[in-house]
Amino acid sequence: MRLFIGLSLPEDARRAVKGLAAQAEECIPGRYVLAENYHITLAFLGEAPQEAIPRIGEVLARCAACASAPLLSPGPIDVFGRMENGILVLRMDSAPSLEPLHEALCAALRAQELPASDGPFSPHVTLARHAAARPDALRSLSAAAARVPAFRAGCARLFLSARDESSILRYTPLLSVPFSPSFPS
Repeated sequence: MRLFIGLSLPEDARRAVKGLAAQAEECIPGRYVLAENYHITLAFLGEAPQEAIPRIGEVLARCAACASAPLLSPGPIDVFGRMENGILVLRMDSAPSLEPLHEALCAALRAQELPASDGPFSPHVTLARHAAARPDALRSLSAAAARVPAFRAGCARLFLSARDESSILRYTPLLSVPFSPSFPS
């Protein structure tokens, strides 16, 4: 099973990001992500056995209990990788920062001998893969990104990443854990 821990977007933010992606598609060719798959990854686990899900859930619950619900707001549109064939993303700003939660999740997963990616952490929503972007288009879209509403993520989720019977990639939430309502920001 291919797994990751992340934050879902509420419906109003999802609709706004979908509109932003439609605008991007007019000037930046690429393979655009389904709106239902929009999320912000906190920790990528990769392949893990189904038997690991309860332990992952315990780690997620412990870490979420020590974190307040983050307020997320749109940042600039950017490209990870090469401008001519990269990943088009909407960077997300967060208060409090998601970095300590990411680090705590990865450390706790590794302590349980569960997989956790060592890659760099940069909160974002992926809009498209294999995108061929231009700096002027990124600037224009970054201005439009300000219309995406800020939102508070009330819970973190464990997602399954799998292709359906039509070979379409789907991210299915397996469990949700609320953030602490009383933990200081």
